[in-house]
Amino acid sequence: YAATRLEDIAEAAKVTRGAVYHHFGSKAELFAEIIDNADQMGDRAIQRAIQEGGTFLEVVQRSLIYTLQMVHDDSQYQAAMALLVFNAGDSPDLLFMREKRMEHGLAAMEQVVDYFRRAVAEGAVRAGLDPEIAARAFMAYQNGLHMLALASPGILEAEKHGKGIAEIFVQGIAPR
Repeated sequence: YAATRLEDIAEAAKVTRGAVYHHFGSKAELFAEIIDNADQMGDRAIQRAIQEGGTFLEVVQRSLIYTLQMVHDDSQYQAAMALLVFNAGDSPDLLFMREKRMEHGLAAMEQVVDYFRRAVAEGAVRAGLDPEIAARAFMAYQNGLHMLALASPGILEAEKHGKGIAEIFVQGIAPR
């Protein structure tokens, strides 16, 4: 991130530097837009899993599989997240973006906690499961899979490993 100049971006996009500034006020705003688009892709994968219906455990399993497939198959998502995770550093001009991502993450966590609360109330998960802990475990599991796939390309194959990896998580929260 730090080494890239707007001139480099304009040249790669085959536009003028002024055109880049016209659409994005700064390199940081352009970067934030790229990351926002990647986040929306992740949100759509989760929404797809929810919209397909089924039991709570089926939705959880599909959510893990679909987001892993996205990380594995979508080169734009991979590039955006790899840039964010491994190359953005702690540049002060990205503070606004980090704060926005933190707010988005907290809101997403609350949604996942609510899903787990409903699942506990309906008996869709094992008795005594703490929705706060389960939601955090789900998010950590999912994010950990993404980090592993980004850090070590080829170590996870969505088609080969996705279902089994998701089943392990689901078995841990399933009613006994």
